[in-house]
Amino acid sequence: MPTMSRATVLVPSLSSPIVPNLNLIFSPDFPLEEREGKAFAVPRAAGVPWSVARVGAGGEALRDVAQEIARRSGSIPDGALPESAPGDALGAYAFSFVRPSFASPFASQLEDIRFREYVLPAFGLWKDVDDVTWSRAAAQLRTHRHRGVDDFVIEIEAKGDERVLVARCPGRPETLGAGVGEVVAAARRSWGWLRKWFAEKPFDRGCALRIPPLDLCAVRVPDELIGKPLSGGDGRIIGDARHVVRFRLDGDALPPSEPGPIALGRGDAYERPFVCNGPFLVVVLGEPPRDELRLAAWIEAPEPPEGATAGAP
Repeated sequence: MPTMSRATVLVPSLSSPIVPNLNLIFSPDFPLEEREGKAFAVPRAAGVPWSVARVGAGGEALRDVAQEIARRSGSIPDGALPESAPGDALGAYAFSFVRPSFASPFASQLEDIRFREYVLPAFGLWKDVDDVTWSRAAAQLRTHRHRGVDDFVIEIEAKGDERVLVARCPGRPETLGAGVGEVVAAARRSWGWLRKWFAEKPFDRGCALRIPPLDLCAVRVPDELIGKPLSGGDGRIIGDARHVVRFRLDGDALPPSEPGPIALGRGDAYERPFVCNGPFLVVVLGEPPRDELRLAAWIEAPEPPEGATAGAP
């Protein structure tokens, strides 16, 4: 079940500031934007399989999106959609379920990362993972930068044309877009002819990857659209608008193994630890060179699973 929490906010743009103690999610999949006092349709990229949007008679549009959420996501979190449509006015609703899938699963452990006051599960790769799992999953990884435990960029190749960049950024970027720009630039430098100078060593047994699994859901009401006429819509008014995004990242992980000695994601036994035990950024892109942005998430307050234990200070 996805998490609906005050700690997770769906933001309207990449210029949204990063603030302490909040997870931020941005998705470009909403079908309308406000310009010059009207609601204009926004061109959406073709071939994005996880997104559905409806603009039309309120009741019909709401019903269609609710049914699609139930079909793709299995359940509708409380508060994600209104209980009823806005009478005769138009409804504008969009749902995006972003869940990158990987050809080879990663390892997992139930208690592996100490993130603030919680000990969290993790998926990834580390030294005691069996050779077959390690070699297959490691083939999906490309390291773009590692300057320290809180400054790295690593890429996971997903099925289809999806790419997942996971990064820790030194300090805290002022905006979500600043973080995304920095991370995407680092990834671009290790492609093509620039790779000769900027490429990192491949992911090897001197590395560890540990990422807490995520299953987050957020909703935004685009208030700037309410009461605005739809451009080209014969004067019809937008009476309600909702954008729902669910983001799930779990590495298609194998069943958890028993934790080894209590390292809890510190990675001090590794030459290059890629460990998300502090605020981190996830960027889902299309294939290069376009690098189409499909989702960006700043994770600062990961939701502990039910029964998670509090870590020692």
